[in-house]
Amino acid sequence: MKKISAIRNIPYLTIILLTLICILLLSSKNMIMSQASYPEATIVSSAYAMVEGSDSDKEEITFPHTFKHLSPRTHVTVTTHINLNMDDPIYIKTVYSPAKVYLDDELIYEFGRTENYPSYMKDPATEGYLIGTDGHSGDTELRIEYLSPVTRSSLTVYSPIYGAYKSLFFTLLKLNKWSFFIALLELAAGVLFIFISLMLLYYDKEVCKMIFHFGFFSLMSGMWSIGECNYTGVIVKNPTLLYLCAFIGLFSQMIPLLYFCRLAVGFKNDKPIIVIAKLLTVLDLVACVLQLSGTVALSQSMYVFHVILPLILCFLTAYIILEAVRSQNSRAKRLMVPVFILALASCAEIINYHLKFVASLSLLYQIGTLLFIIIMGIVMGLNISDMLSIKRENERLIFDMNLLEHSLLEQKKYNSLITTNEQLFKKQRHDLRHQLVAIKGLANTENKQLNEYLDALIHSIPSAPASYCENRVVNSILSYYSAICRDENIALETKLIVPETDDAALDNDLCLVFGNLIENAIEACRRMDTSDSLNEKSSHFIRLHAHVHYKTLIITMDNSFDGHVSIQNGKYRSSKRDDYGIGLSSIRSVAGKYDGDVAFEAADGIFQSSVYLQIYK
Repeated sequence: MKKISAIRNIPYLTIILLTLICILLLSSKNMIMSQASYPEATIVSSAYAMVEGSDSDKEEITFPHTFKHLSPRTHVTVTTHINLNMDDPIYIKTVYSPAKVYLDDELIYEFGRTENYPSYMKDPATEGYLIGTDGHSGDTELRIEYLSPVTRSSLTVYSPIYGAYKSLFFTLLKLNKWSFFIALLELAAGVLFIFISLMLLYYDKEVCKMIFHFGFFSLMSGMWSIGECNYTGVIVKNPTLLYLCAFIGLFSQMIPLLYFCRLAVGFKNDKPIIVIAKLLTVLDLVACVLQLSGTVALSQSMYVFHVILPLILCFLTAYIILEAVRSQNSRAKRLMVPVFILALASCAEIINYHLKFVASLSLLYQIGTLLFIIIMGIVMGLNISDMLSIKRENERLIFDMNLLEHSLLEQKKYNSLITTNEQLFKKQRHDLRHQLVAIKGLANTENKQLNEYLDALIHSIPSAPASYCENRVVNSILSYYSAICRDENIALETKLIVPETDDAALDNDLCLVFGNLIENAIEACRRMDTSDSLNEKSSHFIRLHAHVHYKTLIITMDNSFDGHVSIQNGKYRSSKRDDYGIGLSSIRSVAGKYDGDVAFEAADGIFQSSVYLQIYK
């Protein structure tokens, strides 16, 4: 029990751990050693550009700048002057375009060489590189000759940045700190939740799958964020790997999210979620195959997913809200807000991609994803707690049902044994009576003492118990209570047609109904005032009838009582304790189980009970 309790708290511990990591990292923000400080790198803000085939020779541009309506592999030359210190490197970023970098007409670096990216890519991946200046210093002409991409009709050029190595690293980190920081958190959360899911595999597979899909979503989001972050390109010297991480993460993250929501919400109808997840999987596979064949690049397929992914998130949000309202699903209510935040961030990101009102093209969606992960970590803790509680309750009910089934089987064996013994005793009684009569006939009739003794033995042999109905269980109950009625001078009248059954559960329920009815009737007779001339012992009676009509067992019983009843909220209160009558409630529960009903009425010193059970389906 302690293990399950500890595991249930894991999501909360994860959130606390991530929060502490954030606090620790932020606390070191301004703790840079003074002797290690460097001036910030210089960001070039403007330059002159010349486009091949353009009527104008040069035009002044401000970074970043996008050249539109270009034919594939159009030459675009960007020229500016920079003031270099000795050995200052230059950071230059290219997006899907080969480029050559010149300092004072000297070629110092070449982007997008064909040997540096696989043959299935028509354009090189986005590259960001720190280029050494090989001794150049002072006022230097920087010229970058771009070739426009094959896979799109536009070319975007970004600001060159130059300065000391550490200055460049700090400047790039400052420009991309939030994007990089969130990407690391997403990756860490993904790995952590996947690890947690593997730990839970032994305890609950459904919970394990749910947390695994959530961790997989976080991992895919982190892959996309890492691939998109400019600072990662400086650290990881594999642009193609980052390119694939970015697009595979972007295209695939919705698939585990859909499966996670399906398990976390428990939709009444989850077919739409499954169909969308499978269609999205097929689209991902098609995009990868088209990229591998060199037909359509992932950077081109991206525009299709820019439409599909926000639509999926909007549909998912609406479907969760519908589930929460229509089915009053508490888990759906918990999921509404975080999924809505994710859908809103997705739509804002697409708008920002085209309008560029925020410089970082992935930051808005990254923030939305991080909020979603944090909120869902808390929500998932609540859901896991609920699921574990339900599982424990189900296990308890299964155990009780198995125990009841075992008890019913044992009871059936016991009843069968009783019936066998009764038949044996009946035969023995019959044989013994005849044997004693025969002995009396053979004995000396003049021996008065012996004759009297034999007569006493013959009369002392108990008669066979009465048979009230075919059902052995009900017959046993009636035999027991009829003896009590004889001892207490309660007139018991029965007329029962209750068939024998092979259903142990039904026999048990019939035992409960007949037992409670007769027991309550005997208690009512006992409470009658014997001093009252109207309620003498001769007036204490129980009349119990039962028969089957159109597959329905109809049980009616009238019994005498003292005329005092207590009814509250339509229910009879017990005369033995300050509570509702358990016996009558049990009878009502059994009747409901067999699509039947009960009726209880009290009038003129007679309590009338009626029970209807559909014992044949």
